[in-house]
Amino acid sequence: MEMRLTKNHFLKILALLLMGIILFSCAHQQVIYASKFGIEGKYQKENGKELLIFNADKTFYCLRNYIPANDVLIPMCDTIASGIWNQRAGFIELHNKPDFNKINYSIVESLRGTKDSVYFRIILPKDDALDYKNFVFNLIPYSKYDQVLKINKPEFAIPNVRIPRINFGLSLQNIEPNVDFGKGNFQRTNFMIFENYQAKDNNANFFTITLNNFNQCFYEAMDMEGQIIGIEGKKLVWRGNRYEKIN
Repeated sequence: MEMRLTKNHFLKILALLLMGIILFSCAHQQVIYASKFGIEGKYQKENGKELLIFNADKTFYCLRNYIPANDVLIPMCDTIASGIWNQRAGFIELHNKPDFNKINYSIVESLRGTKDSVYFRIILPKDDALDYKNFVFNLIPYSKYDQVLKINKPEFAIPNVRIPRINFGLSLQNIEPNVDFGKGNFQRTNFMIFENYQAKDNNANFFTITLNNFNQCFYEAMDMEGQIIGIEGKKLVWRGNRYEKIN
């Protein structure tokens, strides 16, 4: 009798273990199913002012679905962000496109003024929303001084003793980024234009630097690298906002 009770007890334990394994397997399948619904499509922010678009080719766009009336003097770029998306278990991972930080520029060398100074003119694209006052220009002379010169205007001159070999780099700093208060700043504030530029003409002392694609849509684009979008059923959660699929 004692052996029979022990055997029955063992069988009950085995049955409970099997049942637990089955329940765990079912729960696990439900979690995977919940995160595997078709992501491709368009999602609208709960207040209707923003759209997320996930394309089948893995490209991602965040668009303004609401542009202020014509009485607003400064136009707004309709594309807030773009990048690449990948679906994971329970969330979506975002990355920037390969050319996200690439700035197309050209440099024209010429002669100007006296030879004791080196002159610079930086030209940004004609854009109603662009204000030179929002940027600081960082000139990096590669000389024995090796000190970054911060300048708050697009045209300036420096003594040639500070840059004797006409070898320099240039970066920009956005000092007036759009901040999403309470949620952080998703815009870039620093932009490297180029490094270690060597003058082609040893007699040149005036450099006109044109940034061809540095417009509002470029410098206001949100940095998507490593951003995570949560999946809750058929809704998405990002930056504290909820988005519902509309098609």
